[in-house]
Amino acid sequence: MVEVDAQGLFCPEPLIMAKAAVDKNPGEPVRILVDSAAARDNIARMLRKTKREFSVAENDGIITIDVK
Repeated sequence: MVEVDAQGLFCPEPLIMAKAAVDKNPGEPVRILVDSAAARDNIARMLRKTKREFSVAENDGIITIDVK
């Protein structure tokens, strides 16, 4: 599994990092860690647009986006 830690970064940087990881690792699971709702929403929008399956979970302020 590829993990992208974009905590503490401001958009568009988390989005750019997430897109690069997903594009670079087709067919491999990718986990993206962010800590802002804006980053979560922007990444989720990009994943929906590219028709990727993903799930979102939040625990103690850390948002985990798992891309299948």
